[in-house]
Amino acid sequence: MSESQVVPNGKHAAVAKARKLEQVLSEATDKPHVILLGGHPDPDAIGSALAHRRICERLGVSSTIAHVLPLSRGENRALVKLLNVPMIQVEKTEDLEEFGYLALVDASQHESTIVLPDDLQLLTVVDHHRPKSIPKAPFVDIRHDVGATATIYAEYFEQGLAPLSGEGGADDSACATALFFGVQTDTDDFSLASPQDFRAAAYLKPFCDTDTLSRIGRRSISAEAMEAVGISLRELQVIRDFAIAGVGRVSAINRDAIPTAADFILRREDIDTVLVYGVVEGRIDGSLRTSRASVDPALFMQNAFGTDHDGRPYGGGRSDMGGFQIPLGLLGECQDEGSLWKLVKELVERRVARVVPDLEKKLQQEGRMKSE
Repeated sequence: MSESQVVPNGKHAAVAKARKLEQVLSEATDKPHVILLGGHPDPDAIGSALAHRRICERLGVSSTIAHVLPLSRGENRALVKLLNVPMIQVEKTEDLEEFGYLALVDASQHESTIVLPDDLQLLTVVDHHRPKSIPKAPFVDIRHDVGATATIYAEYFEQGLAPLSGEGGADDSACATALFFGVQTDTDDFSLASPQDFRAAAYLKPFCDTDTLSRIGRRSISAEAMEAVGISLRELQVIRDFAIAGVGRVSAINRDAIPTAADFILRREDIDTVLVYGVVEGRIDGSLRTSRASVDPALFMQNAFGTDHDGRPYGGGRSDMGGFQIPLGLLGECQDEGSLWKLVKELVERRVARVVPDLEKKLQQEGRMKSE
C-alpha cells in the first residue's frame, strides 16, 4: 500500500481517486473493516458511511458502520430507521477488537471519547473539513472545495466505483437517498453548495426514494431544543456583532438543541457570529455560527480552546460553522449542578475572551461591579 496522501483535486484526477480507493480496499481483505463515525452522527457522515460500506461490499471486503455517541436529532434517527442503515454503537475499546482496519468518513481524526485498539490500522480517510494536520493513511481524500463528504462518495460512484445503476433496487435507493440528504443538509439546503455538490445531487436524485426523502426532510424541533432556544435568548450576551449564550445541561439524544439555538440567534439582524454552549453528559459542547466572511470558525475554535494532551484540537469548523467538545474532567466531580454550571460558564467565557477582546473587557467590568 502507498504512503499517506491527499488525493489532488480536478477533473482529470476523478477517475484516479476512485481507482486508488479501490486498490487500497482490495489489498486489505484479510481483516474486517470498521467505519467509525465521529461525534453524534449527522446525515453527511451516515450517508458517506453507507456509501463506503457499499463500495466495500462490491470489493468483497467485510465492513461495519459503528458510532460511539448516540444519534441526537430527529431527522438523523429517521434517516437510519427509514433507510434501515446498519449501524452498531460501541462503548469501549474491546468492542473494536474484532476489526483490523479503520475507515474515517466526514472526519480526519477518530472519535476522541474512545480509545482504539493498538492494532487497528487507519486505512482510509475521506472528508471535506480542513484538518489541523494531514492524517497518515494509505488513502486520504480531503477536499475543502466541496460542501459535503457525500459529494466525494457520489463522485466515486459516478466514476465507476460501485456505481448506481437503478438495478440495485433498495440498496441503490437507500444509498442515493442518504447521500443526497447528506449533501442537502451540509450545504444548508444547497444555499452553500459548490458546483461539485450540485453535480453530485444531480447524479444521485434519479435513484432517490423521494417519498422517504420528503419524510426525512420534515425537520421537527424537539421540546428540549425549543427550551434551549428560550434559555439562550434569556442568557444572551451581545458584544457588538458577536453573541454568546449558555443553555445549561442538554441530554445526549437532543444534543443538537445547541446548534439549533445558535442557528436561531444568528437570524438576529445585529449579530453576525454566535456561540452557544451547554453541558452534554461528561463534556462541554458548543456550536458556532457566522455569516461574516472574515471569521474562520476552525481558527476561532483553535485559538479559543486549543488542543488536548495528544495535540488534537478541541474544536473545528468549516466556512460558516464550527463546534467544540471539551471533557469536563475534574469539573465533572462537582455534585451541585448550579456550581458546576458556574464553573463551566467561567471557563468558556474566559477561553472565548482570547478571541473576542471586548468580552474580556465586559467580564472585567462585571467583576469590578461585583466586588464593589
